[in-house]
Amino acid sequence: MDPEDIAAYRRMTPEQRLARGVWGLFGVRGNSKIESVRIHRPGWSEEKVMNEGRRWVRDGMKPEELYEV
Repeated sequence: MDPEDIAAYRRMTPEQRLARGVWGLFGVRGNSKIESVRIHRPGWSEEKVMNEGRRWVRDGMKPEELYEV
């Protein structure tokens, strides 16, 4: 990790660090959904795949839908 990044994290409040971590989790889970859609819906356009990933994150990221067929 870059020393400037470390310094920035140290200046954050615990609440700010938690919020950053939660948004990171959303990104990881959203990317997992996008990859799952690409695998299960190979005929879909990239735009449709991305829209499905956004919809999933926006609507509450239901884990049971992650690997939906």
